[in-house]
Amino acid sequence: MSPAMRQMEAYPRYLFGNVAGVLGQRVLEIGVGYGTYTALLREAGKEVLATDIDPERLRAVAERFAGDPLVHTERIDLGDWASIQALEAYQADSVICLNVLEHVRDDVAALAGLRMCVAPGAALGLIVPAHAWLFGRMDAEAGHFRRYTRGSLRDALALGGWAVNRVRYINLIGVAGWYYHNRLRKNAGLADAAVNRQMRGADRWLPRLARLTDPVFGRIAGLSVLAIGRA
Repeated sequence: MSPAMRQMEAYPRYLFGNVAGVLGQRVLEIGVGYGTYTALLREAGKEVLATDIDPERLRAVAERFAGDPLVHTERIDLGDWASIQALEAYQADSVICLNVLEHVRDDVAALAGLRMCVAPGAALGLIVPAHAWLFGRMDAEAGHFRRYTRGSLRDALALGGWAVNRVRYINLIGVAGWYYHNRLRKNAGLADAAVNRQMRGADRWLPRLARLTDPVFGRIAGLSVLAIGRA
């Protein structure tokens, strides 16, 4: 992740707002990052099982929410079936997975595993990077295996056993910045000062514009793909 991600507030709220409406009360969070979405889930009154493959991230989240009886942590490897099966006891009624699936080599197997470990009818709120033509150095540094289209994400969900309710692109304007830094510049990376400065600046205005453009361009293009599914 870019260092700026730790400081951004409005953009994570914008992403979370795209999936919040379908979430139940017992949420399985895939990939805790800096704990940003864990905090938003608790703000919304949800019980959270916060998971990650990185024990350091989990430890930081556990410390941040120490004493909160509605936040639980569990290490999970989406490439390990036994690891996913261990989550079944939680019986989550919903899953939030924002910018994580692209890090998993076998995304269909991961989706199938999650489908098997949640309660019947559980909701899935999923966001992934869009468009293979945007793939570049920053994707490689972040450990991305792929970027998606509406069609490829719909196919992955269906193969993983999820009923697909909605798939659309979001954040069209963000495409310009990502393309410039990730494809046109030759020396930009996740730690690049200009990249992080632009991200912090965009946090102040980009979500407001994205909310206006998303309904218009959702079938055409965007920096990310949003999907809502049901088990």
